[in-house]
Amino acid sequence: MAVQVWIGEKPEHANERRAIMALARGLDRLDGLYLILANFTVGGRSIDLVIVKQDAVFIIELKHCDGRVFGDVNGPWFVEGSNGERKRLNPGRKNPYNQVISYYYNLVNFLNDHRTELLPPQKAKTVDFRTCRRLVVIAPTLQEGSHVETDWKVDLKGLDELPAYLVTERSSEIDLTDEEMLRIPELLHLTRWTEINALLAGVLPNLDDSPAVDRPVSRESPVITGPVGSVTALAAPSAEASTPATQAQPVVASVSLSQRLSRLWQSWAGRIALASSLIVVVLIGMIFSQGRALPRSDQPAQSMVVSTSLPAGGADAGAISPVSSCIWSGFQPVGRRMINGSWENVGVGGNAPGLTPDVVVTLEEVEFCDGRITLRWSLRNNLSDQHVEMPLTAENIEVRDSVGTRYLVTDDLSQPRGLRALPGERVRGSAVIDRPVNLNASTLVVVLKKLPFGETTWLVPTPGAG
Repeated sequence: MAVQVWIGEKPEHANERRAIMALARGLDRLDGLYLILANFTVGGRSIDLVIVKQDAVFIIELKHCDGRVFGDVNGPWFVEGSNGERKRLNPGRKNPYNQVISYYYNLVNFLNDHRTELLPPQKAKTVDFRTCRRLVVIAPTLQEGSHVETDWKVDLKGLDELPAYLVTERSSEIDLTDEEMLRIPELLHLTRWTEINALLAGVLPNLDDSPAVDRPVSRESPVITGPVGSVTALAAPSAEASTPATQAQPVVASVSLSQRLSRLWQSWAGRIALASSLIVVVLIGMIFSQGRALPRSDQPAQSMVVSTSLPAGGADAGAISPVSSCIWSGFQPVGRRMINGSWENVGVGGNAPGLTPDVVVTLEEVEFCDGRITLRWSLRNNLSDQHVEMPLTAENIEVRDSVGTRYLVTDDLSQPRGLRALPGERVRGSAVIDRPVNLNASTLVVVLKKLPFGETTWLVPTPGAG
């Protein structure tokens, strides 16, 4: 089996159960092991969904939306129905972007803190979970006309797009064996979702079998049990799977392959599975039609989509400290490259040739101790023919929080007042705000306004973040 589903608790909502089932079917026909970790808690925070493969970890906030979605990084998100009425998504809670950011910190801190339990001693020194990818996923699909402004930290996808995205994307500095992958759900104290794993083998029609004979239907149809003992039927992808058996003996019918596919197409979950399989087949066909073998996970695939975003982390990642102290050490790099006269976001690690960054700015650490806020930066210049500057002053750095408080950098306290990196050089410095953070704020928004490569935003959880 290419997919295993692990859970902390069975999801309460039917839409979430159906989405996990559809995703599992989409991944089950792919090569290699995929782990779906759902509805679990780490560091006191509940996490919707995590997907682990050999060379990547994806942290996901999953939302079911029957309409177009609108939102941005900091404000509320809305869903617009067919009648034009807008309703707020997650009323009274963080928007999906900030939810997945908070998931990231809790899970990554946990995985890095337990690296020696997950990995052999030598490998534990090289694998860095700060390069986990972060996504908001809209089920069943991100409708045309939706408009959500995110940044390089979080990707936005429809559930129908997700399997193809998972195939093509990777996390730099993550390379796990099947055994190492399976230690992750065990360490998180998750359990196998037996009903889903049992259903996977018979959900999609086997295109290698004779289409004239359907598989036997069991009298005891699998069900999903809710968290308080209630029983909820799982939406099946085909008529065979959703019709309860009236006899114990096998049911034999003369059904053509086209009829079986038509039945599968009758549900949105089935359509997602078929579309996902078709995308993978097309990608593989494109590669072989050009006379190339499938690329290894650590090689860029020129016929596939190359991501230009990277979550916090990278080749230069430093130590992580939990936000529970007065120091946040999230290590968030932003890489830019000059392309056709303008700076473009190209990520930091795992890029195709020609997309490596010219300049990398990293917000390495934010200290909230002793009644002041200290922002610690690094600036790396990969250019060979010119220096790069980054002033650590109020003119270049703007800081505000989630409740609207603005903070002014005290120029005279910055060490130094500006960073200047010669070709091939990496330098560090600190910008200081001589006042404490607002205790009612959950997030600090740090904006680099001008140098070295234009406006860029970082989000930092405060010590009081929930």
